[in-house]
Amino acid sequence: MLIPHLSRIAISALMVSSLLAPASVWAADPEGESPGVAHTFFMRGQILDIKDETVVLCIGKSDGAVVGQELDVIRHRRVSSGPKGQGRFERETIGRVRVTAIIDDHYAEGALLSGSASGNDSVELIRE
Repeated sequence: MLIPHLSRIAISALMVSSLLAPASVWAADPEGESPGVAHTFFMRGQILDIKDETVVLCIGKSDGAVVGQELDVIRHRRVSSGPKGQGRFERETIGRVRVTAIIDDHYAEGALLSGSASGNDSVELIRE
């Protein structure tokens, strides 16, 4: 009976420690030499504002954003109405931005590198 009890304790401790892992485990290193797990798979945000070629992004330090990262600009557009009036959408990559400054934990500034962008477009880290 003692072994199964210890197994449950070990599993619980492992689960708690993985939840409390430092953010650096999930973020890319500052030199950009190796992408972190969060950057490879999870970082998505939204363009909040754009003026000339400068965009304000709803991604920041707590999301793992770092200066120099390049993100795709994605526009979602309705292509038809489905059953019960539900919309069907498609994604279209319409541009690319580079993070130029981290504003705080939640926001970053970027430069439009190519294509176009407008408020409410999505951004996501380029998967390589």
